Amino acid sequence: MCNPSKGVEERGIAIGLERGIETTTLNAIRNLMETLKLTAEQAMEALKVPKEEKVKYAGMLKG
Repeated sequence: MCNPSKGVEERGIAIGLERGIETTTLNAIRNLMETLKLTAEQAMEALKVPKEEKVKYAGMLKG
């Protein structure tokens, strides 16, 4: 039999991992900006943030 709670658990873990990665990346961007006096764009380039994610992180930095 299929256990529906297993799917919910797996989805919750995936969401948690995604949020953790976002938080870590955002902190790394902020640290580079503060320590090395980089712009957000320069910090994201240094971290090799994918182009499609840069808008998301730029918004998170402003918010």
